Amino acid sequence: MTCVMPCVREKLLFLASTLIPRAYTNMQGFVNGESEASRATGRVYVFELSEVVGEEGLQGRVSYKIKQIFSSADLQDIKAPVTALCQLEGYLLVAQGPNPGMIGGSKLYVYEWVEEKLVGRAFFDAHLYITTLKTIKFFIIFGDVHHSVHLLRWREDIRMLQLLARDPMQLSVYATEFIVMGNQLGIIASDEQRNIQIFIFNPNSPYYRRQQLICQADLHVGTHINKFIRWRMPLRPQLGVRLAAHFVTHDGAFGCVCPLSQKAYQRLLALQTKLETAVPHVAGLNPRTWRLFRPALSMKRRYSKNFLDGNLLGRYIHLDLGLQLQLASALHQSRDVLLGDLYELLVSTLIT
Repeated sequence: MTCVMPCVREKLLFLASTLIPRAYTNMQGFVNGESEASRATGRVYVFELSEVVGEEGLQGRVSYKIKQIFSSADLQDIKAPVTALCQLEGYLLVAQGPNPGMIGGSKLYVYEWVEEKLVGRAFFDAHLYITTLKTIKFFIIFGDVHHSVHLLRWREDIRMLQLLARDPMQLSVYATEFIVMGNQLGIIASDEQRNIQIFIFNPNSPYYRRQQLICQADLHVGTHINKFIRWRMPLRPQLGVRLAAHFVTHDGAFGCVCPLSQKAYQRLLALQTKLETAVPHVAGLNPRTWRLFRPALSMKRRYSKNFLDGNLLGRYIHLDLGLQLQLASALHQSRDVLLGDLYELLVSTLIT
């Protein structure tokens, strides 16, 4: 795990590692790295990135060199594995644990780089095991292997991590990220059941319950998503700032989740509904049923849906002209408007 954080007059690279002691094995081949005598420990390394003066790298690019300037082992090994880290408004946020002897499971620590070493400033008691950690400005989200998604806020004035809301459902989270649409902030999360969900924090919503995130959309992807990366979409003054989330999966796939305006969503939703019956599908399977959210346990809420299937909508571009005009007429829309929405969606999600 790595994290690059710019500091005053320098760039620092933070690297985390977990040291597992010699394991004890039995005849069945099981490994126990947490015995009474020894347990897993973690370390945080700090490297300085500096530009090499007078030397150019590949294709004339500037070359850099890396120098280790700090290791947490210089002071004391962290008494738990380091599972995630990221930067937080000039601070370093580290997820640690769990390990035997730790009270409450995993913990979040906020460190500050002071006098060539990391100094702890705040902590937060988390749950079982933190699998993913992301920040945007002073907001923090982390996913737990069993206790779903949590939203925190960093209060620098009193140096405290404050819990804003969490998802009360049981969920094994693989990856999380923020997505932005104008002044609206969403949280996207993937889980063990190959789903993705989008949560929002809105205390003014009629569906809001005390310190609970609201599930705004859900979709079954069909593969495990292990990484999200925020990506700024092209600026549209009428829509404001938009941040999409590109993702990769365990089977090598690549995709994107991006926000849409309400008008474009309504048009494309109507087109998707028509395409479900207007074009043939693989083995005659219904794409609507395939994309329904699949919970690990019993469903304790209604399906949120509110997702569009880009693979299905993309088939409209490859239809013959007559069928395109027929579908557009059935929706009381022009073909050019529908194609414009699809091309806008395609261009907005390109990485250049």
